[in-house]
Amino acid sequence: MAKCNFCEKSAVYVNPISRLAYCRKHFIEYFERRVRRTMRKYNMLSENEHIVVATSGGKDSISLLHILVKLSRKNPKWRITAVLVDEGIKGYRERTVENLVNYAEARGVSYVIASFREYIGMTLDEIVEEGHRKGLPYMPCSYCGVFRRYVINQVAHKVGATVIATAHNMDDIVQTYLMNIFSNSWDRVSALTPVRNGEVSGFIKRIKPFYEVPEKESALYAILNNLVKPEFIQCPYVKYNVRFTIRKMLNELEDKYPGIKYGLLRSLQVITPILKGQVESRDRYNCLICGEPSSQRVCKACLYKIQLGLLSAEKVKFILNKARSDKALASLLKHYNNSGSISNLSELREE
Repeated sequence: MAKCNFCEKSAVYVNPISRLAYCRKHFIEYFERRVRRTMRKYNMLSENEHIVVATSGGKDSISLLHILVKLSRKNPKWRITAVLVDEGIKGYRERTVENLVNYAEARGVSYVIASFREYIGMTLDEIVEEGHRKGLPYMPCSYCGVFRRYVINQVAHKVGATVIATAHNMDDIVQTYLMNIFSNSWDRVSALTPVRNGEVSGFIKRIKPFYEVPEKESALYAILNNLVKPEFIQCPYVKYNVRFTIRKMLNELEDKYPGIKYGLLRSLQVITPILKGQVESRDRYNCLICGEPSSQRVCKACLYKIQLGLLSAEKVKFILNKARSDKALASLLKHYNNSGSISNLSELREE
């Protein structure tokens, strides 16, 4: 068994690139130092912040919450609120909710559990079923990602957050990078930065402190600190997502050629400034229905809600009336009118 490079204790981790070995104590110090360095490098937080930590109850988000709670002891003007979005995935989310509740209550951390049922009107299981019944073309992960961001935004505004911290690690980032290249979604590639500042009113700054941290390290940090049980809990909808295949491919490449993921991350960092200028020239809006920042006149969450029949008749009538005098809005609604899912849309006529 390998020995720690910094003492004579048995190693719990060997960095595959530097080949340095770490015992439990020195790994935790190494990991926390790495996260602090990332936060300083990208100027993520100021002296006075109310940080909403998007927390699923899994290994990455609990690790991030733990580090920020530790750092807040040295930064008394930081206020931390953990926000867990309960999508309503039967047999899955209940188990990770318990992780957050146990952690937060043991340490006196403020937390909010916000459900799809409360903020959207249906659980994800019900949304998937309704979408299938209506013949909508979206995968479960499409609904989940859009609505999760919507709910976190809503809660962040409600509690008065100045920044939203997410636990996206390096693996998540490079997987998303490849997914967006494959789908030719370069505007989404431009958003894969460690920090995103306000583009329109109502946008809350977002940070990714684990931006340069491999998934293996954040998982090990959680286990060594007894933050989660050493068990594998997988969302039942993951099989429908191309991310599952890309993740497997990247892990196999990384095992064979250590440093592949870092190389992808560096290429992303080269290309995002080039794309940024093109994206910044595009119009930005506040959604006509919910007021959240959006790249369209109506945000995707509200468009999904219209299609699923989850928006009130008054709001649907309001947006249809708006579309009668707004050709771009009418075109957007028609684009999302899958299988006639938006009622009364046939009344619209392009000028």
